[in-house]
This record gives sequence, structure tokens and C-alpha cells, in this order.
Amino acid sequence: MMASDYYKILGVSKTAGIDEIKKAYRKLALQYHPDRGGDEATAEKFKEVSEAYQVLSDPEKRSQYDQFGRTDFSAAGNQAGFGGFQGGFENMDFDFGGFGGLGDIFENFFGQAFSQVQAEIKITPAQAVIGDKLEANIGGEKIKFDIPAGVQDGQAFRFPGRGRAHNNGRGDLILTVRIEMPRHISKEQRELWQKLRESESKKHSWWN
Repeated sequence: MMASDYYKILGVSKTAGIDEIKKAYRKLALQYHPDRGGDEATAEKFKEVSEAYQVLSDPEKRSQYDQFGRTDFSAAGNQAGFGGFQGGFENMDFDFGGFGGLGDIFENFFGQAFSQVQAEIKITPAQAVIGDKLEANIGGEKIKFDIPAGVQDGQAFRFPGRGRAHNNGRGDLILTVRIEMPRHISKEQRELWQKLRESESKKHSWWN
């Protein structure tokens, strides 16, 4: 099944960052939430907005959507209804003042959504090329994992059951790798990079 134009639904560009996507979703979710009244069309619009956020807020799903223009998981999400919604709400500040308990409705409606945690970890170019064993403190919990050799910037890894707790257990942790280029390097490091560049120039490709 071809997916809807999720970027158009949320009113953001294809290069939008997660903060912009969250802001757009928050605005539309409050506008079309069924608790505020409205007809069947409004409820359908709210469902579309929720599905779009579910995909674009998840690095793995967004990557699949951008690459193939379709998602195999949207159908399952639609059959599950709002209870199957797995989008992430972490670090989103909802102001529900004046809406009479809308915050409680969101929490009950999307209980599992709050259980998914998204985080980023910065690594050096050397760690990206040859891999490494790392330990990170995320949400007060130590996470040990292996960075595979050749990892790409923005590549995401899923850790089932390492997110926040909810009524049915615990959600997942989505950890995104960011390769951080050094702004300042020592003389020794510069010499090493120069040798690497010279070695690269002798090959047709970096990886051959």
C-alpha cells in the first residue's frame, strides 16, 4: 500500500528536523483531537496526523518511507486504531490549559506512545570506521552496545524493552548515531589524517 504524503499532512518539508515535526504535530493534534468536537472528517484528519507523526518521528520508519515511499507498518497501525499508535512523545511539552483534562485523555489514549525513547550518541570518525564498544547512560540506565564498523551518520538502532515503562511492559529505545567531526586537532592527529588522505588518493575508492 502506498503511503500518504506524511510531510504534506503535517505541513513540513522533507528536510524538517524532529523538533519541527513535533511542533507541527502538537499543533494539529490539538486542533483535530476528537475530544474537542467535530465531525467524522475531523476524526479522520486526526487519524492521518497521528499516523504521519508515527512514521516521521521514528528514524527507522522515516528512512524506509523516504527511500521506498511506502511503509509496511502503516496497515497494522490502522487496524490497531489509536491504541496501536507507537509514535514518540518524549520531550514534547503539551499545554492543555483550558481544555478540561485533555492531558489525561492523551495519556490514556496513547499510553504506549510515551514509552518509546529516542536518543542520540556522538562518536568520532575513527569509531565510525573501525567500530567500538560503548556504554551510555540514557534515562538513568546504562546501555552497553557495539558500534559496527562502517556505521553511517544518522543510522538508528532499536533496543526492545529499554524504553519507558507502561501498562503493558516497556517501550523501545531508538538510539541514533551521530558522527562528530573534530573542530580542533593536534599536530599528531593532523599528520595521521594527512597520511590517510594520501593513502586514499592512491585508490579508486575509499573502501577498495
